[in-house]
Amino acid sequence: MTELISYSALEEIKLQWLAMIDTIEDPLVLIDTNYQIIRENQAYLKTIKARVPKINFNNLNGKKCYEFFANRTAPCQHCQVSTLNLKAKDAEWITSQLIENKTYSIRAHKMLSDTNSEATRFVIHYRDITVEDNLLKALSHTEKLAAIGKLAGGVAHEINSPLAAILAFSQVVLSEIEKNSPYRSDLEQIEIAAKKCKEIVENLLSFSRQENKMIEQKPFHLLEEIQNTLKLANGLLQKQRIKVIWNIHHETHDLIQGSPGQIGQVFLNLITNAIQAIKNGGVIEFRRFDEKNFICIEVADSGCGIDGKIINKIFEPFFTTKTVGEGTGLGLSISYSLVKQHGGEISVSSTSNEGTVFVVKLPKNNKINN
Repeated sequence: MTELISYSALEEIKLQWLAMIDTIEDPLVLIDTNYQIIRENQAYLKTIKARVPKINFNNLNGKKCYEFFANRTAPCQHCQVSTLNLKAKDAEWITSQLIENKTYSIRAHKMLSDTNSEATRFVIHYRDITVEDNLLKALSHTEKLAAIGKLAGGVAHEINSPLAAILAFSQVVLSEIEKNSPYRSDLEQIEIAAKKCKEIVENLLSFSRQENKMIEQKPFHLLEEIQNTLKLANGLLQKQRIKVIWNIHHETHDLIQGSPGQIGQVFLNLITNAIQAIKNGGVIEFRRFDEKNFICIEVADSGCGIDGKIINKIFEPFFTTKTVGEGTGLGLSISYSLVKQHGGEISVSSTSNEGTVFVVKLPKNNKINN
C-alpha cells in the first residue's frame, strides 16, 4: 500500500526546494512558450532590482522575461528558446546584449509536460561570465600585441634602410637645387613624408611594446603641426574632392610641450579616417576652443558616421569596420595612446549618415613627464 505524504510534509519539501533554488547565485527563471515568467529565484529578482529597485516577486509573475531582465519590448534576437523542440531539449549560447557591461552564458532546458498539463515550460539558467570573458579578451589582446610587435620589428628593419636612402637623396637634391625651383616644395614634402613614415614605424613599435614614453619632447606650435599634416594628405583630399574648412583664427598661436611628430600622427590618422568615411565629395572642418588648461581641436567630417552600437569600441586595438586592405584597427588605438602620453584626452561623437566629430584636448604650455 502506497504511503500518503501529509500536506504539511509536502509543504516542507516545497520550502526546502525553493530555499535550495534561492541559494543558487546564478539567476534562474521558469517561463512558458510566450516568454511569461512563472517562477524565478532570488538571484534573478536581484539582477532586475539593480535597475528597477521597487520590483518584487508578485510584479514579475505573468510578465515577459525580456521586458524586465533585458529591458526590451520584444524577444531578444540571440534567444534560442524558440528553437527547442522534441529533438533539442537543451540550448546554450553566450551574449553581451542583455545587460550593459555584462556577458552571460545562458542555458535553456525544456521541461517535460506533466500528466495534468500539455503546456511547455522552459528553465533558463544565466551564468555571469564577464570576468572570464574580459580575461580571454585581455589574453587575446596580449597575444595580438606580441604578434604585431614581432611583425613591427621586422617591418622597421626592412623599411628603415630604404627610408634612409629616400631621406639622404632628397636632402642631397635639396642642398643642390635652386631655392626658386618649382620642384623644391615637392622635394620638401618628400623629405617630410619620409620622416613621418619613420616616426610612424617607431610609434607602432612603442605601442606594441606598451611603452609609455615619447620619442622627443620640445615646445612646438600645435596648429602649425596640424597644417603640415594637412599638406601630407593634400593629394588624397583633392582626389576625393574633399574640402577642408580651417575655422580657426589665423593669428592663434598655441604652444604645447611634447612630440610634434606623434601629435602629427594623431591628426593624420583622424584625417585619413575622415577621408575614408566621406569616400567622395564632402567636408572636413577644423575648429578650436579652450577648456580650462586645455587646447581643444575639433575634427568634424561629413562622412557616413559611426553606428552607436560600436562607437565605444573604436579606440580598442584591432577593432575596425573597414574591409581588408583599408585598415588594421590600430590607427585610433595608437592615437588614443599618444594623446594620453601627452596628458590629453580624445573623444568622439557621431550621427549615422551625417558625420563624426573627434575632439583632441592637449594641455597648454605644460611640461609632461615620461
